[in-house]
Amino acid sequence: MRSSAFAALAALLTGSTLLAQASFSVTGTAIPKNLVQQAYGKLPAGIAAYDLSICNVTGSKQSVVSSEIYQALAQSAAGLQPLGRQIMLPGIVNSQNHSAASILNIALSSATAVLSVLTVNRAMPPGAITGTALASMSAQTLLSHLSPVLSNGQLEKFESEVLEPALVLDAGSCVERTVFALKSTSKTQTPALSFHVR
Repeated sequence: MRSSAFAALAALLTGSTLLAQASFSVTGTAIPKNLVQQAYGKLPAGIAAYDLSICNVTGSKQSVVSSEIYQALAQSAAGLQPLGRQIMLPGIVNSQNHSAASILNIALSSATAVLSVLTVNRAMPPGAITGTALASMSAQTLLSHLSPVLSNGQLEKFESEVLEPALVLDAGSCVERTVFALKSTSKTQTPALSFHVR
C-alpha cells in the first residue's frame, strides 16, 4: 500500500514538474542589421537583435520574468549572451554619441572656445573672429536640433517592443518581443531559436 502511494505521489510530482517546465514556448529569429538600425539606431559592435515569439502553452494565465527567458536563451544558443533593456538603452545612446555629427559638434564647441580666447588676446581681426564664432555657434545649434540621440519614435519603439522585466500571458496567447544579445563570434549566422521556459 505504501509503495503504491509513493508511486502515485512520484507520478503526480513528475507530471506537475513537466507542466511547470513547459509553461512557455519561445521561438525566434535574428533581425537583419539594417532593420535594427532603422528601428533603434546604431547598435554597439558585437550586439545583435532577435525577434522572439513567447507563447503560453498552458491552459491558464501564467507569468514569466525576463531573467528566466534570458537564462533559457543562453542555455539554448551557446554563442549568445542576452542583455537586458536596462543595459541596452544606455548602450544604444552611447553608441549614437560616437557619430560623425556628435564629433563635429564637439569640434565646433572647441572652436568656439578657442575663438573666445583669441578674441581676448586680439590675435585675429575682430570681423573674422565674430563671423567665425557666429558660424560655429549656428552650426552647433543646427546640428543639435537636426540629430537627436534617439528620436521619439525610436524611443517609443524601444519601450514598446523590447522585452520588459515581466510578462503575464493568458492561456494559449503569444507576444512578440525584441531581445538583444552579445554574440561571441560575428562570423557565424545564428540559427532560428527555439526553447522552453519553465
